[in-house]
Amino acid sequence: MSKILLVLFFILNSFISGINAQNQIEKSDLNIQEQIISNLIESSVSYRGTDKKLSVEICEKAIKLAEKEQIDSLLALALKTQGINYYLLSEDDSSKLYYEKAVSKFNEIGNLVQAGKVLGNIGLIYKRRGEYTKALEYYLKEIEIFSEINHTEGLSSIYINMGNLANTMGNPSRAEEYFNSALKLAEKENNIGDQISALNNLGAIYESQDKFREALDVYEKSLKFVLNSGNSSMESRLYLNVGLIYRRTGAYDQAESYLKRSFDIRKLRGNYEELLGVYNEMFELAMSKKEFGKAKQFVGTMQDLAEMNEDSEWMSDIYRAYSNLYKETGDYKLALESFENHRQLSDSIQAAFNTEKYNELMVRYDMDKTKQEMVVMAQDTRIQSLELDKKNAWLVAMLVIMLLGVIAIVVSFRINKLKAEQKLMNLDQKVLLSQMNPHFLFNALTAVQSLVLDNECDKANLYLSDLGTLVRNILEDSRKEKISLSQELITLEKYIDLQKLRFDFPIEFRFDIEENIDLDELSIPPMLTQPFIENAFVHANLQQVDKPVILIKIELLDPNFVTFSIQDNGVGIEEGKKQSLMKEKKSLAMQIARDRIQIYNYKSKFQMKLEVIDLKYVDQNKQGTLARFTIPTQAL
Repeated sequence: MSKILLVLFFILNSFISGINAQNQIEKSDLNIQEQIISNLIESSVSYRGTDKKLSVEICEKAIKLAEKEQIDSLLALALKTQGINYYLLSEDDSSKLYYEKAVSKFNEIGNLVQAGKVLGNIGLIYKRRGEYTKALEYYLKEIEIFSEINHTEGLSSIYINMGNLANTMGNPSRAEEYFNSALKLAEKENNIGDQISALNNLGAIYESQDKFREALDVYEKSLKFVLNSGNSSMESRLYLNVGLIYRRTGAYDQAESYLKRSFDIRKLRGNYEELLGVYNEMFELAMSKKEFGKAKQFVGTMQDLAEMNEDSEWMSDIYRAYSNLYKETGDYKLALESFENHRQLSDSIQAAFNTEKYNELMVRYDMDKTKQEMVVMAQDTRIQSLELDKKNAWLVAMLVIMLLGVIAIVVSFRINKLKAEQKLMNLDQKVLLSQMNPHFLFNALTAVQSLVLDNECDKANLYLSDLGTLVRNILEDSRKEKISLSQELITLEKYIDLQKLRFDFPIEFRFDIEENIDLDELSIPPMLTQPFIENAFVHANLQQVDKPVILIKIELLDPNFVTFSIQDNGVGIEEGKKQSLMKEKKSLAMQIARDRIQIYNYKSKFQMKLEVIDLKYVDQNKQGTLARFTIPTQAL
């Protein structure tokens, strides 16, 4: 009897073990599917910077697999990711559709924090469209959810966004309430960044209402936080704001003291727009003090900086400043001429802006109109199908199909037109690059000719050999729209080695690259920086300097941008023009490089920026030229 019981126990134990093993296999299979979906989502995010359409395709696979496996948590995350993908593509309607699906799914699984955040993302869509009331509505929904679940992290940022919206909508009192709420929440969470932002926004509102004492109080509180944070940009901005208030209240000595602090910081940073801002306020202070000589000196420096960087918006403001100056000094003829220049520039800038906005609105209008027509036709079809008998139903269907076909043709034509414009921009980019290559080869072959005429055949042979290698690399790169920053540096090093052979005097080259920058991840158009190295060699007159140096520096400006600087200690831009034998001739390569940046920025959401600065405007004790690219870390 005991043997029978033992056998039965063994059989039962084996059966239970088998069931547990089967459950373990099914669980293991599920874990594998979850890992696959997670990897797809991560891949989608990683491709945003290089191939946005591929990012969308990968995320769509993640969505379908999550739906098939019924893994709701990952499905909600994939829907949110796809909403962000379409937002970065500026396809707001598709983005909103996926966001709404994500909100629904997050609510189903009880993840209210994520549901609230996605509602905030929908608010960003409406904000970008300029539909501020709808944006505010979604921000309030986000706050309502966070308040219900007592989730305070990030609330201060939402109130700051709401305050900016209210201020834009012309309601400063409501904006002040939101900023004060943001400040209290940020203090409670010890969020220094949001405290600074809330204080600065409050200061701007008080300043616009001529509440100067209140504005000074909040700016001084903000300044205490900023001084401890080491944010030199914000520090200089606050000094500028305080100086402006003291000027407006007639405390000129205090105004001058704060403006000098702002100028000292911005002079070290070398950003021409920041320098223009502080020079402009120093001009206004000189005008208030009736020091017209100083005022003329400041506005002249502003004009040099704006012209050097081809900044038409600042030039418009500068002409207006000249007009005010000449009016105060009694030179009404020059005042009138300056004002006319200001008006013409302002009109051209506004016309360009209006054209861009008009084209954007036309595309959006066509899409919305098509949607409305399709909705109306669908409704008409349903009504008619109820009223007509079976005999006439097929005629109605045919008419509807024909109308839909016409609409499809119109939409297709519009899409094809936009694609054609995009292809044309790509062709322009290639044509400019093809212009760059002959220009470079012409200079290189001229150098070889010079060596042959000087009977330096060995040196010429070495130069031609290195030139062949470099030309091969350039030809390979020229087929690509963008190359990695590391590849650009390799090409530059080979180019520099060739240029050293051309010159009889030694030139020191230094590369200063910040360690935490991934050069393989960042990309720029090929041969973009070479013209500025060439200018340093050819036009900086380095032979007149005791120890000529060319510094190539790459550093992280902030999480979104990297700066690529080329600096020499030559005679500088202004002195170089004076010494040049061809004053009327513009640098072909430099102009092509600027045109290529303009085309790149037209196609990209994140803008590349170029500044060319004569270092004597930054520091009278320095000489030379600084060419600096600001490159987005996300090529969107």
